[in-house]
Amino acid sequence: MEQPVKRRYDAARRRDRAEARRREVVEAARRLFAAQGFARTTVGAVADAAGVSPETVYKSFGGKGGLVRSIWEGALAGGGPEHAEHRADAIAASAPGGEAIVEGWLRLALEVAPRASAVLALVRSAAEVDEEARALLDEIERGRSARMLHNARALADGGHLRPDLSVEAARDLLLVFSGDIYDRLVLRAGWDAEAYVATMTRMMSAALLRQA
Repeated sequence: MEQPVKRRYDAARRRDRAEARRREVVEAARRLFAAQGFARTTVGAVADAAGVSPETVYKSFGGKGGLVRSIWEGALAGGGPEHAEHRADAIAASAPGGEAIVEGWLRLALEVAPRASAVLALVRSAAEVDEEARALLDEIERGRSARMLHNARALADGGHLRPDLSVEAARDLLLVFSGDIYDRLVLRAGWDAEAYVATMTRMMSAALLRQA
């Protein structure tokens, strides 16, 4: 009876080691992409920095595009114990009104945007000269659009969306609000986080929400 328990334990340890190694590779790639850019960073350099073989990187991620995709997915998850998108859905389901939903989403953006904006800037720059990066940028933008449509529908389903605004138009506005505004106001202009949240809550509420 002991042997199956031991095998399960050994399998769990192997999975834990594999996941830890995967995180180390992604972090090494993130550092190198940030320092050198997409074109100059090689899979071999990432492997060296992470202490693994290039074959391990290719097997786990498929190449540089897969590495950037993993960095992007990690950025979207945020830094909390639960994925940021799940927390955004919980806010939409439980907040007392549309403005509270918008404010909650913006506070989540303070957690996600610093991570995500750096990845998006990297991919946009690389997409100008690299076909793989262009395909990855298209994939990222499709994912952003799908998520903003999901959020727009949450506002509509809760009765918060302006009656003269379609969910598609709301999606388009949410894409604008979730784009470069954080980067320009907080990262470049040095706005205080609370001032950013307050200002954006007013702007987004006026643009998106049913007025009492």
